[in-house]
Amino acid sequence: MSTLPVVAVARVLSHRVRLPWLTAGCWLLTLLYFPVSIAVARAWPSGYSWSGNYISDLGITRCGLYTDRDGMSRAVCSPGHAVQNLMFVLTGLLTVVGALGWAGMWSGRWFRAGCVLLAGAGLGIAGIGLAPWDIRSQAHDTIALLQWFLQLAGMILILPEVTRRLRSLAVCTALSVVISVIGGVFLFASGHFGLGSGVSERIAFDTLTVWGGLVGLVLMLDLGSGARGGRHPETDGSSR
Repeated sequence: MSTLPVVAVARVLSHRVRLPWLTAGCWLLTLLYFPVSIAVARAWPSGYSWSGNYISDLGITRCGLYTDRDGMSRAVCSPGHAVQNLMFVLTGLLTVVGALGWAGMWSGRWFRAGCVLLAGAGLGIAGIGLAPWDIRSQAHDTIALLQWFLQLAGMILILPEVTRRLRSLAVCTALSVVISVIGGVFLFASGHFGLGSGVSERIAFDTLTVWGGLVGLVLMLDLGSGARGGRHPETDGSSR
């Protein structure tokens, strides 16, 4: 008697078990971006200004005086630029895997479309690391803006399905979108409403990174509770 059907079923079940944990783990690991960025900032000889310097300044490859779109000059010297740019790439790839894995866990046309946009945003994050601002400033700024719009659009599209399954995560998603948009308004406004370019940019962009980590945490907690209860959280319509 052939064992092929048994092997095939075993592989499917193994995939169903591994995919949710891989997905949650990838989202959670995106939070590594924060301690790495802090370490890179602390290595600046002249000191990194969290309010006056942009996030991208951490990845600038050459020390010097740079002028932003407001005409304000800022000193930049980031000895750890290679580490920061590598972290951008890693964060982006983790986001891509996490988004596509999530699309494989849950159903819904709009949800999966949203996950595709989130994966596109992940590619944008990786692209930021591959195009440091001092080398390809136009490409860097365009990719960053596109990444921001893609992630916001993706989060909006997944919101109905997330609300149906995990209401706590839905609340976090909606709040993150609102906070990020407010940060974008501050960032693009003249004078940044007194917050500084760095703070404004972090409200707009880092809020989305925090959200990704929360996705991983909530999914992992849901998987753990599902395992204890003997159900499959990836297909269960839970609404905690």
